Amino acid sequence: MSGTRKMLCLVMLLVFAAVVAGCGGGSDKPKYPQGDVTFLIPQGPGGGNDMTVRALIPAMKKELNGNVVPVNKAEARGAVAASDLASAKPDGQKLYFNSQSLLLMPYAGVDVKLEKFQPVAQVVEDTASIIVKADAPWKTLDEFIKYAQANKLKVAHNGNGALWHLSALQLAKAIKADFNYIAYPSGGAQMLTALASGEVDLCVISPSESKALIDSGRLRVLAVMSDTRHAVVPNVPTCKELGLDQTFPVWRGIFTTAGTPKETLALLEKAIKTATESPEFTTLAKNNGFPIKFRGVNEFSAFVKDETEKYKKLMADIKLK
Repeated sequence: MSGTRKMLCLVMLLVFAAVVAGCGGGSDKPKYPQGDVTFLIPQGPGGGNDMTVRALIPAMKKELNGNVVPVNKAEARGAVAASDLASAKPDGQKLYFNSQSLLLMPYAGVDVKLEKFQPVAQVVEDTASIIVKADAPWKTLDEFIKYAQANKLKVAHNGNGALWHLSALQLAKAIKADFNYIAYPSGGAQMLTALASGEVDLCVISPSESKALIDSGRLRVLAVMSDTRHAVVPNVPTCKELGLDQTFPVWRGIFTTAGTPKETLALLEKAIKTATESPEFTTLAKNNGFPIKFRGVNEFSAFVKDETEKYKKLMADIKLK
């Protein structure tokens, strides 16, 4: 074979290789997303989780260059949505939004296998806080603790083993108090009304949820159970500032099905982080008084693992195993 013909063959081989590479023949990685991404919301339209997801979606769609469709599945208190995600293909095409309520489902008799959920990103972190009536005799956390240790105070919560029950239980253990727990199953609004009317002595609940009654001067926050001060009550110190090493994060985040490829998780993490910085999301957070807190795949996965262990111990204390 002459030198010219050898050169011609080499050029043709190079051209063929370039064409194959341009067609994607050199990669077996599937494109993501493959069609619409379904975003499962385990509550009905109009609630906090629903509004949060819908504020994230515009920027996520732009970043992923694909459609993201919110789907509300409130049946069975969110268990249907959780089961849907757990049984989905591990390809990132289905996302699921929830708080630590997901971790509490197994204790409520819901057949949810937490190992089937892959944490993707946290987007919000509120906190529990110690809230009393504005005219309560305790003006400081220290005064409150001393009184609670000597007297059995009545604390409102939203059901045995529910979030605000656990926050009150954790506080009681930390300060060595024996509370009288009174359930208000309808949730935060009913609890706070009971506190404002004097039916109970305190609530251990989020400042965001209590904002209206705090702003009206009917309730007072003694301390917030977080690492930093809260935007709703910026002048109120944290428990840690006051010498009580207690935090109770109230978080919301995004999950997908376990086994989803790392490359897909990385794309989702980037899209969600971009969404948390978008005008739609930051405006929602500001108007509703909840702090934005982003954790990526690795950090959020480790955090969820720690939270799972924390709730396991708290549930054992109240005999919900």
